[in-house]
This record gives sequence, C-alpha cells and structure tokens, in this order.
Amino acid sequence: MKKLLLLLPALLVINVSVSQTNFQWEKIDSLNKSKSQIYSDTKMFIAESWKSAKNVIQNDDKESGMILVKGGSSKSCIYLLNLHNFSFSYTVKFFMKENKFRIQIDNVIMTSHTCAGHVWGTITPIDNFDGNESLSARLGNEIFTELKGELQSIFDSYLEYIKKPASSNSNW
Repeated sequence: MKKLLLLLPALLVINVSVSQTNFQWEKIDSLNKSKSQIYSDTKMFIAESWKSAKNVIQNDDKESGMILVKGGSSKSCIYLLNLHNFSFSYTVKFFMKENKFRIQIDNVIMTSHTCAGHVWGTITPIDNFDGNESLSARLGNEIFTELKGELQSIFDSYLEYIKKPASSNSNW
C-alpha cells in the first residue's frame, strides 16, 4: 500500500490530459529566389540542423518542391526524486515554388515516457497553465514548454536561413 501511495503522484504526471491545439507552426512567404535555390537552401538547412539529414528526410521531391522531415527530441525532468525521460516525434514539411516557400511543423507526438526502467503511458501537451494546476500538471507543462521552445527555434532558424541572400560560390 505504501508503494502505491508513492506511485500515485507519478501516475498523475502520466494522466495529465488537457486538450491542446497550438502545437503547429506554419509560415508562407515570398522571397526573391528561384524554386531551385529555395530547394538547395532548404536541403543545406536540414543538413546543418539535424545530425543526419539522411535519417530524418522521409520524402524529398525536388520536382514538386517538397521535403518532409521526421524529427525527434528527448526531454528529462526529476519528479519525486526519479528521473523521467520523455521522447517526442514531430514532422517538418518544407514546400517551395518560384519566389515562395512554406514551412509547417506539426504532428507532435510523445512516443515514450520511462522512469526507473519502467515504461509509462504518455501525456498530452498542456496549454494555458493558469497556476492553479497540481504539481504534476506544472511539471508536464514545463516539459511541453521546453519542447515548444525547441520547435519554435527550428521554425525561426529556417525563416532566418531561407531569407539570407543567395550565396555566390564563385569567389572561393
């Protein structure tokens, strides 16, 4: 019974379930680059942003102007003196046309939650934490806030990268 009482708060972390709708980023913008240059710059961005572009690119269609990336992230936190490890997956879609690009980040899913060698259930992202939630809800919110920051960074980095003027390799 004592062990069950100790596990109860940890189970609360797992069962936090608040609907969320804003784990999606999208931007469509114009710029003075050809479709081919946007494609090349996007491929370079992917190569510089992920450890292995070959492992994350799931679909690459230069002719139609689309690259699909499946990425992943891991987060950890200590709760009740136990280290909880969370793994997430997400999708980044890059689209390109003449003088135009689109980026979408969506399909953010928790793929695993482990603690002390045990596999736990997954939790749903929490939005709009109002300060009146339980300790377990606040910890879940911290994990998802950190994840949102990481995904926002990918989004912002791409926007900055793609808007740089086309580089000329003729002077090297």
